[in-house]
Amino acid sequence: MILGIDHIVIAGPDLDKLTTVFDSHGFTVVGGGKHPIGSYNNLIGLQDGAYIELLSFYEDSPQHYWWDAVHERGGGLIDFCMGTDDVRADYALFKAQGVEMSPLVSLSRVRVDGYQLSWLNNEVYGPYQGLIPFVIEDETPREERVPKEKTHENGVKSIDTITLAARDLEAARRIMGAVLGHAGEPVNDENLNASGVAFQAGPHRLEYLRPNDNSSPLHGHIEANMPVPYRVRFKTDGESGTISPEDAAGVRIALI
Repeated sequence: MILGIDHIVIAGPDLDKLTTVFDSHGFTVVGGGKHPIGSYNNLIGLQDGAYIELLSFYEDSPQHYWWDAVHERGGGLIDFCMGTDDVRADYALFKAQGVEMSPLVSLSRVRVDGYQLSWLNNEVYGPYQGLIPFVIEDETPREERVPKEKTHENGVKSIDTITLAARDLEAARRIMGAVLGHAGEPVNDENLNASGVAFQAGPHRLEYLRPNDNSSPLHGHIEANMPVPYRVRFKTDGESGTISPEDAAGVRIALI
């Protein structure tokens, strides 16, 4: 069963710059480590158990799953992962809905302190990448993968909502409804001039929105072939507001 968002992936060509940007907005960023496939990360832990992965590449890796999302599609908020208590069963549900995916594979990361983490996850391909989450199950203890520091100067506590720009809203509705076991609820966003469907997954909300017409900001986002995730909303004990993508390495952030 899907338990909620495990982590979101924010990527760019320079990990130090990503880290500086999020540190400047009051997030506590801790060292992550290196994957043996050319990428490395720093992390931002949250009180809901989810985290933010800031990711870049320590060597040219054009075959990497996210290389094009960073270097051809603008980077920013590029993907998200859902936690599960039965990764094989949930993988099979996505597969049954026709999602183009890799097999489940064992991956690893060496933390900055030398501890080697390992887990199972899949990659999602084609039009489904960024629209449909990949899933994960730890082989080493999850508490070793998740940052232990979870307090932030800006008061951010947890992920509230990810908003996704859905070119094919009906596919997203069908797939996520089948996996999560409920039909979701209709949603309209007047500010974005868009409508769609929202799903609750554990403590987190996924909004799949389609532009109502060409004046919607989502229309330009889709036509520019940007990564599908459009905005992330965080719950905070601090000041509410927004952070523009120009000020947040391409990420649209709302604090509520």
